[in-house]
Amino acid sequence: MGDKLITLLELADYLKVTRTTIDRWRKEGMPCIKVGRGVRFNKEAVMQWIGKNKQN
Repeated sequence: MGDKLITLLELADYLKVTRTTIDRWRKEGMPCIKVGRGVRFNKEAVMQWIGKNKQN
């Protein structure tokens, strides 16, 4: 599991969406990892989830 984890703000910046959108997607099942009181994301896992769940 040598994948780098990124923060919510880094993910929002990468995807060009708001923090609110990331929070809504988390509630819809987007994969994330709780780290203490924060949350981190595996970019590859998120991109796969978006590909399966967020098609236009």
